[in-house]
Amino acid sequence: MRSTVKCPRCGADDIDVRTFDSMMVLRADMALYALTCPHCAAKLSSLGAIPPSLREEVVFAAIELGAGMGAHEGTS
Repeated sequence: MRSTVKCPRCGADDIDVRTFDSMMVLRADMALYALTCPHCAAKLSSLGAIPPSLREEVVFAAIELGAGMGAHEGTS
């Protein structure tokens, strides 16, 4: 699974979504990310899959907030 995006301003294609400024979870496997390009400081957004390395954290946050996603399903 690809977890990088391309900056539309400078063309850098190595921006890791795991370095997000903010993330809005849309469903269990999809999020909208707000990012800052480390090369040119452009602000960008990207819609994409939640990387496996962040999924447990997302489920935990949903449970803590009572957001519903994952709250009744455990951590699977």
